[in-house]
Amino acid sequence: MKELKFVINQYIIDHWFRDYKYPNGKYKYTEFAKDHYIEEKLARKIVGHQGYAMTIETLEKICNARDLTLEEFFKLIKR
Repeated sequence: MKELKFVINQYIIDHWFRDYKYPNGKYKYTEFAKDHYIEEKLARKIVGHQGYAMTIETLEKICNARDLTLEEFFKLIKR
């Protein structure tokens, strides 16, 4: 079973970052960060560091931007 941090990051990349891509496939980190109330460096870590373990506060900010509770998020990832 994959570690939870990998599952969380992969879900965010696969489902939420896909709306923040340039035609060349690169990510729009600044836009994602602004829209999700986090710093750009955190957006880059989510995508670029497979083992990045974000804080629960960061995850909560991202979920709040998507009108989700943490409980709803964890139901989405089915963990």
